[in-house]
Amino acid sequence: MYKAVIFDLDGTLLDTLKDIAISSNYVLEQYGKSPLPIEDFKLLVGKGASQLFIDLLPDLCADEHKKARALFEEHYAKQFDKNTKMYDDINKLLTFFQVRGYKMAVLSNKPNSFTKKCVLKYLRRWHFDAVYGIREGIPRKPDSAGADEILQELNIDANECLFVGDTKTDMQTAVNANLTPIGVLWGFREKKELLEHGAKFIVQKPSELIKLVVTMEILERDRCQK
Repeated sequence: MYKAVIFDLDGTLLDTLKDIAISSNYVLEQYGKSPLPIEDFKLLVGKGASQLFIDLLPDLCADEHKKARALFEEHYAKQFDKNTKMYDDINKLLTFFQVRGYKMAVLSNKPNSFTKKCVLKYLRRWHFDAVYGIREGIPRKPDSAGADEILQELNIDANECLFVGDTKTDMQTAVNANLTPIGVLWGFREKKELLEHGAKFIVQKPSELIKLVVTMEILERDRCQK
């Protein structure tokens, strides 16, 4: 029986794309580059801010990439909440898991400070047992280190935990940590990508995830009663 769920943040719980794009384009302009359409960032985000600027500014050296990231974080800190919002019915989804007694966590490739700020601002109505972004010394997703740490903190076995995300990075993380990968289609990526990288289930909206979990609970109860 599942007892816990780990969520990705950007593209899964929160629609952060516009604010990330605005700050990223600010950095591009500082380096004399043309801004990109917001939609382009759907394929760029998900691997962390450091990798984002390696991808956006591939000709720069490592020190300049660090400066670009610092510029991004300084700008993003001022306007990270200007356009960000919860996806439709995420409130119902989180309430569903909380009422049913699931332990909940967030694991993001967003910088740790911004991950915590976003959860505090937008998701404070719900209790999360662990909230982590990228931290020094902990490899970013899809490495399983962050998920493994959360499992240990929650005292949950891998086979008791769902992992919900919207990108191949999330599906790979779940596979690497032996969690059950659930891909969502309201975020930044497409069904094909999620399936190719290990998604066991695909849902188009939060209500479908609720129905899926209820069905899994019923099947598990029936199995135990036989």
